Amino acid sequence: MLNANYHTHTYRCGHAVGQDEEYVQVALGMGLCELGFSDHAMYPDYNEPGIRGTYSLNAGYFESVRALKEKYRGRIKILLGYEAECYEPYLVYLRTLLATGQVDYLMLGNHSSMNEKHQIYARYGRATTANNLHLYGETACRGLRTGMYSAFVHPDLFLSEVPEFDLDCRNVSRELIKTAMECDVPLEINVGGIRSGKKRIGDQLRWCYPVYQFFEMAAKMGAKCIIGLDAHAPEQLAAPAADAEAVRFARQLGLQVIDRLPLKKVKL
Repeated sequence: MLNANYHTHTYRCGHAVGQDEEYVQVALGMGLCELGFSDHAMYPDYNEPGIRGTYSLNAGYFESVRALKEKYRGRIKILLGYEAECYEPYLVYLRTLLATGQVDYLMLGNHSSMNEKHQIYARYGRATTANNLHLYGETACRGLRTGMYSAFVHPDLFLSEVPEFDLDCRNVSRELIKTAMECDVPLEINVGGIRSGKKRIGDQLRWCYPVYQFFEMAAKMGAKCIIGLDAHAPEQLAAPAADAEAVRFARQLGLQVIDRLPLKKVKL
């Protein structure tokens, strides 16, 4: 059903489990051709326990994935990446990693915003105010325009707890989709949200994401999409019921789904 996944975490982030090689073994059993590790970016001089690993774990992450690349060469293509925010203080750092080939790719995960003092001043996902929604959109569009990110994961995260898809939601969604299309960045249909199940939000029983109205707009606008498993445990790579639900969701809406991720490259 799926032949590649680029959204895979490791135990280093503090909210995932399993050894790196276990993910590879499950991916092989599924018949995947490509497996991308994209743990939450570990930033120098910044700690966020339970959300991302400390920078001291970064070297081990790189070393482990590179070793697996070599060990399984010819059987499965393994890629080394990051799921990273558009934190202004770390954009040069991320660009350097990508430009020098230390990572194969970056994916935009717009969880929060950081100021120049390395302080988080906004978090997304549970907030429902119009200001927060628009701030999410502005930050994400800025990240997309850097040209560094190969995919925009759970792009509808900002709608997770919104009880009604109102005009603000529609306007932010339209700008996000438009910018992603201009930058040729696919929007991720996140299977992690499907695995978590539906819950009552406003008067709807729905997933936190993917959000139907957001991807309905993406379909009408002709945006490219990609299915991402957002695996935080090896067994989450092989969750056929949730994977099939994601495929049905995409087909129902007539989304343009790609199965391989073209990787963005940048220069210093």
